[in-house]
Amino acid sequence: MGTKDIKQSLKMKLKQDRNLQLPDDIEPSAMLALGLREMRIGDISVAMNCINKALDLEPTDNNALIARSKCHLLLGEPQKALQDAENALRHKIKNASIANAMYYKAEALYHLSDFEMSLVYYYRGMKIRPEYGQFRLGVQKAKDAIQNILRKN
Repeated sequence: MGTKDIKQSLKMKLKQDRNLQLPDDIEPSAMLALGLREMRIGDISVAMNCINKALDLEPTDNNALIARSKCHLLLGEPQKALQDAENALRHKIKNASIANAMYYKAEALYHLSDFEMSLVYYYRGMKIRPEYGQFRLGVQKAKDAIQNILRKN
């Protein structure tokens, strides 16, 4: 059985069984990598299962929390995305990870229609990573949403 066959087999098992028993020596980083790959190709349910398994193995993995936050946003669950982003921000992490966590927190707040707080977090993230264009776009969309609300009133 080749590597491709093993990946396909694992993918099918993850789709079928959310409580899949994995070997004790499996690396959380391997499960996270598989989850990120599945997210990139658009299979969010499999990605979520992989990321959840990675978090079962390493509950404080900030990269996994950030990835799960993104999955929740893609699944239309902004409250859960907000919780994961906030959990990631509670731990001391590198600037790149802080910026990613702030971005997903801002996105979750935006999707929860808390445009003012999302604007705050887009600005905070932009201060940390000014080259990250997503923050500028987020600032603009949050400002537009606030202005639209003000025009209606």
